[in-house]
Amino acid sequence: MTEICNFSFSLQGWNIVCNKSLTADDWKQGYTYLRNQSETFEDFTPKLAFLPPLKRRRLSDSARLFFEAAWDLVGENADMPVVYASSNSEMNRNFALWHSLLKKEGDVSPTSFSLSVHNALIGQWSELRQVKSETTSIMARVDNLETALLEATLLLNEGHEKVLVVIAESPLEAKYNAQPVIRTPLGYALALVVTKGEQYQLTLTDSPFNHDVTDNALTWVSHQYLESHAWQTPSSSNGTWLWQKN
Repeated sequence: MTEICNFSFSLQGWNIVCNKSLTADDWKQGYTYLRNQSETFEDFTPKLAFLPPLKRRRLSDSARLFFEAAWDLVGENADMPVVYASSNSEMNRNFALWHSLLKKEGDVSPTSFSLSVHNALIGQWSELRQVKSETTSIMARVDNLETALLEATLLLNEGHEKVLVVIAESPLEAKYNAQPVIRTPLGYALALVVTKGEQYQLTLTDSPFNHDVTDNALTWVSHQYLESHAWQTPSSSNGTWLWQKN
């Protein structure tokens, strides 16, 4: 086994918001349980009472989850660097635009088009929270969480006191029968405020990952509820991330 990189960090706080209502016991069952039972969970829609109705109407489902997860977490001190990571991002809005263009009107809404790009959510966040610090949008497939945390650690090394990391995913709607596609079992946004420290240690190795984990962020949340101190997740480079919680 060869170590590729190693870094550590601490969390000032974290929050997970899903489009389904889950209990602590649900989270402890792990990803496979969430995938198999997703249709049985009660639906949940964030109210976003902290935003005016006009602002709320422009937010997609992913954006609503993003705002609900991060708003109270950062409090009044929202002007910090942000790292947003997602594999699907505004995929449903993109499919709707294609449907509108090819099947219906033959034209698309300029507003919807501008909000369909990968960094649209972080742009809306920076506008409404008056963020003047650096913002970054990435897509790293299975290890969005770990890659975003690495990016946050590099920002901390540049002198920032804390960084907001948000991982957000919304499954492709069932009416879009696209193949092949991996649909996450639920829509979610995981927000973390990252600081310097030794609370967590992450090590990337070149060892192949041989377990059934297909969403590292949801797996991370499960291990928080399980109060785990060590676990593993896959990397996009076919290696393995080793997690250690001190």
